[in-house]
Amino acid sequence: MRIRLFHAFASNNSGSYTIVGSFRDAATAEEVARLVQEVCDAHSAWLEARAAEPGAAAPEGGSPLEAFARREGLRAGDHDGDGDDWPQYGPSPAAIAAGHQVIVHAPYTVTMPPLFGALFYAKGGRVDTELDHAHEALAVEFSYRPADVRWDDPRAAERLDAFEQRVAAELPAWTARSEHDRRPPIAPAWHSDAWRSRHLSAVFDDLVEGVQGVRRLAREHGMGLTVRVTECPYGAADPFAHLRARPNPFGPFHVILWQLGPDRIAAMKAVREAVGCDLDEAKAALEGLPREILVEVSEAHARRAADLLRQAGCDAEAVVPARR
Repeated sequence: MRIRLFHAFASNNSGSYTIVGSFRDAATAEEVARLVQEVCDAHSAWLEARAAEPGAAAPEGGSPLEAFARREGLRAGDHDGDGDDWPQYGPSPAAIAAGHQVIVHAPYTVTMPPLFGALFYAKGGRVDTELDHAHEALAVEFSYRPADVRWDDPRAAERLDAFEQRVAAELPAWTARSEHDRRPPIAPAWHSDAWRSRHLSAVFDDLVEGVQGVRRLAREHGMGLTVRVTECPYGAADPFAHLRARPNPFGPFHVILWQLGPDRIAAMKAVREAVGCDLDEAKAALEGLPREILVEVSEAHARRAADLLRQAGCDAEAVVPARR
């Protein structure tokens, strides 16, 4: 007699679905979000009723999604909305407007029909992002500025500071993990770009709740808001580590590290502070000397970095390379 024992683990292959579209104005975005939410609610209720009566005949005219597609003049094949094309166990998809953009999000599904992207284009908009079947957490980047003042108006900075203070006070509730997830929350990152625009990147426990919260505060403070959604890299403990690094001010200067001093640890600490890097990068910077450890930074930043290295006993200098 032969006996075989099998040990198996049940699993599923559901992820999240998110699509972001942009439109010519906020009014159009609000109208599109309303239309999408209405048809999503109607279609989810229809599927639930069908599941409760498996033998019931399909109604004449098809599903709410099919009726919606015909009404909006969308091409056939964009509106399956059945089986894997719609959430079977998770909540109904949610549609929200944020400024001139619309976000449609289903946290737990295999996929979604391409109807919503087709609708965005039919309404004069375009698809900014589509994340079909994402398994990792979603990062939301907000770009914002006062809607009614110039970027160089002194009042702009004051209003931005006030807005950020309000958002910062609310963020812990939106970024906290669920009660069953013991991992620490991912800390939001405040950052700026070369044009001095301000940004906030965050991972929300509930994407819709977080975006709606920031949108509400943006309206209260008169901020124009733009949203970008991306999937976090697999296994990254801090997907915003690169945003937390102190940016180096741009300029024509380079810093050359010619030779180490007698204390390698002191040199490593000086490199870490001068460059704003982690330990592994500081170790790597000491290999293969001489080498440029800073490239195209401002004069003040380059001279400060060279001074830090010299204080650690290294031979270093700040230079402007000759044009080739």
